This record gives sequence, structure tokens and C-alpha cells, in this order.
Amino acid sequence: MSRVQRFALAWLSMAALAAGVITWAGEAALDAFAVPSPPVNLTAVVTGQTVALSWLGGPGTPVGTTYWVEAGSVAGARDIGAWPMAATGLLAPGVPDGRYFVRVRAATIEGISGPSNEVDVRVGCGALVAPPNLTGSVSGAVVAIAWTPVPGASAYRLEAGSAPGLADIAVVPTAATALAAPVPHGAYYVRVRAVGACGVGDASNEVVLRVGVTPPSTPPIFGVVDPIVLGACSAATHDTWVVDGGDGFRYRSWHPQADPSGCVYAHEHGDDPALSANAAISASPVRFGYIGRRMDHEEAHEGFKVFVANPGDVNDEGRVNRVYSRSVFHMGTGGPKRFSMPHHSADIRVVHPEFGLAAFTQLMMDTGGTGAVCDPRSPAPVKDVIQLQSPCKLGSAYEIWSTTQSVMYQGRAVYTAFATPAVFDPITVLNPANPTELVYVWDPRVSAIKLFTDDWSGFRGCDRESYAQPGYWRNAGGPTTFYTDAMGRQVAPGDPHALVQQIAAVDSIGAPATQDGLVQFKMRKSYCQQRAKLGLKN
Repeated sequence: MSRVQRFALAWLSMAALAAGVITWAGEAALDAFAVPSPPVNLTAVVTGQTVALSWLGGPGTPVGTTYWVEAGSVAGARDIGAWPMAATGLLAPGVPDGRYFVRVRAATIEGISGPSNEVDVRVGCGALVAPPNLTGSVSGAVVAIAWTPVPGASAYRLEAGSAPGLADIAVVPTAATALAAPVPHGAYYVRVRAVGACGVGDASNEVVLRVGVTPPSTPPIFGVVDPIVLGACSAATHDTWVVDGGDGFRYRSWHPQADPSGCVYAHEHGDDPALSANAAISASPVRFGYIGRRMDHEEAHEGFKVFVANPGDVNDEGRVNRVYSRSVFHMGTGGPKRFSMPHHSADIRVVHPEFGLAAFTQLMMDTGGTGAVCDPRSPAPVKDVIQLQSPCKLGSAYEIWSTTQSVMYQGRAVYTAFATPAVFDPITVLNPANPTELVYVWDPRVSAIKLFTDDWSGFRGCDRESYAQPGYWRNAGGPTTFYTDAMGRQVAPGDPHALVQQIAAVDSIGAPATQDGLVQFKMRKSYCQQRAKLGLKN
């Protein structure tokens, strides 16, 4: 095809487009040519009835390019019109009141570009707020709804859906602010929007109307909470911090130590999960006790700690993090179960953007036996702790629990995570002569065996740290979703004890998490009140 033929085809397509004869699906005929890049940085300024548009040519746009400005009544449409421009701007006076969705394309003899960014242009429009105070009631088969009028609205649009946010059952235009009508049996999620010269506004609050349908029962909350950790908050306030596990139970989740209602809890859970800059990690729920329920044992609610790290974070030892990670460990230091239970839950989520690696695992970590920090045995015990009757005096205060997690599939480990939570100011220590006896760290017997200075007041448990490596992936070409029990052993997807593990389909051994390969981050101090730490309640 000659350049003259390409020129004719391009302008014939543009003219037909402006007339609404063809759509941009016809661009496939031009794909073989070096079509121009889409324009960029389209902006709009509205002054009275005048609209000023400006944009820039895309990379490599030649001199003499013609630009077509498209306007539609809804996003992506061009039903209002399309106009050619030689410049990278347009000043349009006398624009009627209304809402316009505008974008720009570049056209040369080689073809027509894709669209620029789209701008929402509103002329003579006041902002349409969401209709306030939507209420609804059911009497027999008749539903009645009403809402407060919105200034500037010429009409309203009622939306009804089969689930929150949906409008798959009905969309009803109305000029009224109250409606009543008989409807078939079912559950309806209803909201309303104001309509004006500039289109449709934001949705109101949503009401659920059930006609001839029994409301579903609320799933029970799994586990118990020791009242002593509630502090100044009520149990009812505490149990607003729950998430649905999707397994017939709700689970308590992260909450700030100072509740927004004004009360203060006597325990905390570390970092806010929303601090993760990775959407997949921050959107995944934090469910305290969800993993442990598969092992049929209870883990103290106050013992769950969250650690969040993002690429670029620098820890107190100068390590620069390279991965997105969120670790949730059960690692309380105020109770004897941390010594007597060989397994504690760990939800570890890692995304390594440089290497294309990701793993979301929820398993029990095997923390094994207990040994003194300074015990000269080799190899060292998995769970190093301060311990009375240790073979030497203690040179450190920390407890450190080293563990691995493996996801098994068809008899082999497709992923192995390495995790080591640690606490440097434990609240209690173990007396090996009586594994059920805890000795407070300010007990004189502890002072007699330590070789270091420390704050031995009754307020401790804030200085915690998480160590991890990204893990070992051995899953090239494999599935990305696995079903295991709490120990990582493969089970059928329908097994009531099944946990879902997400593993990238790659092979990788030892991809670095920092310059030295180790993610090591402390819990953010702002989540542990320093003047009145947590003492025995954590």
C-alpha cells in the first residue's frame, strides 16, 4: 500500500469515526503501519462556559501531526463529536452546561493513534453529593425507601443488586425522593444516586431489604480473649476488629493499641497491615487464630505480632530492604505456652519485584525445643531463651525462635520459607525445673544469672524483631495455588483442614532480600507505647 493510499485510508477512517460510522476496532487495518504515539498529559480548565484544553504529542510525534479531539456523554464515548486540530490545544467558548468526557488522538499519513488520557469536563455543574439518609423498610412484599433531596439534582437513579455494590437486579429512574412497591421474594442491596446536568453523582449509603428471606446468621468469632488485655476497652469494642474467615468463623484481627473510640488496650499487635505498599499483601486479611484452628489448639490473642517492610525501608542496622513482606507471628512472651507448644502460627507474605517472586504462605512454624541463649551445645536449640539453671551466665536478654515452613506437593517441597522472630525484652523466663513456672524478668533469680544491664521494670515486651529470607522456590511451571494442612502437607481442596498457599511458578534459590540477603526489621515503636509498655499482658 502506497503512502498516498495510507493517507487516504487514515483520513477516511477519521471522518467515518467522527460521523459515528465506524469504531476504533477498525484500527486493526492500520496496525502494520508506524502509527503515531497517543498524545499525553491532556488537561482541561473550565472558566464559566469556556473550556481550555491542552496536551502534548506522544514520543516521536512528527511535526505537522493533526490531533482529533473527541467528546462523549459517558467515559470512552464520542457521541457528542470529534474535531481536528493543528495545535496542541483548544479554546472552546460558549460550551453548554453538561458533563463531557474528552480525549485526544494523533493522526498522520501513517495512521491514527490510540487515545490520550481522558478528562472529565464539567461545565455549569455543581457537585452532586451522594443522597444522604437513605432508609428502607419491608412490610409483607412491599418495600419502601426514602432519602433526603440533593441540591441541584433534576432526578434520581435507584440501583438494586444481588450483592453489595451491584446493580444487576434493577436500575430505576425517578424524580421522587421516596418510593414504595411490591417486589418478589429475595434480598436486595439498594442505593440511590442523584442525576443532574453533569450526569450521575456518587452513591448513597446502601440498605439491605429482605423480602420473604431470613437474614443469614452472623458467623461466630473463633477463640477467646483474656479480659486482662482489654485495658480500658470493652469486649464489644474489641470484637469490632474482626474479619470473615470464609470458613464459618470470624477471626479477630489487627487493631491499634489506642482505639479510635478513645479507649486504650493493654496489648498491641505491632505494625498496621495497611502499611504494606503492595496491594496484594495489604488487601489480604490478617486472621489471628485462623491457622491454629486447623491444629485444634488455641493461641493467645495478644501474642500475635505483625511486621511490615517495603522496598527501600532501612532498618536499625543499615539494611536496605528490597522486598515487600508482611509477617504475622504468634510470639507472646507473657505465658508458658510459648515454651510448651512446639508449634506457633506464622502467616508470611513476600513479593520480590526484582526477581518476579511471590509467596503467600499460612502455616504453623515448628519452634521445637527450648534452650538457654548461652547454652554451649552445638547445634544451638531452635528456641533460645533466658532460662534459669542455665549452664552459664546470660549475656543477652533475647528469645529467638528459628523455623522453616515448607509447602508440599506431590511428595516434594515446592517452596520453603525461613523465618526467625525474636524478642529482646521478654516479660517472663522459664524455670526448666518446672516448665509450667514462669519467672518474671525482674525476679532476683534472673538478676543473678545475667551479665548485662537492662530495664527490668514491669513494663516490657515492645522490642521485637523479624528475620527472614525470601525463601526457596522450586515450582517452575507448576500450579500457583496449593492446598495443605497446617504443617504444609498436601490435602484435597475440599478438606476441612485445608489452607490455601499461593506460590509463584518459578525456580529460585536465595534471591537477596537486602544487600546481604536478610530481611531484619523491628516492630515500629509507635505501636508500642514507650512510657507505659505492656508488661504481663503481652
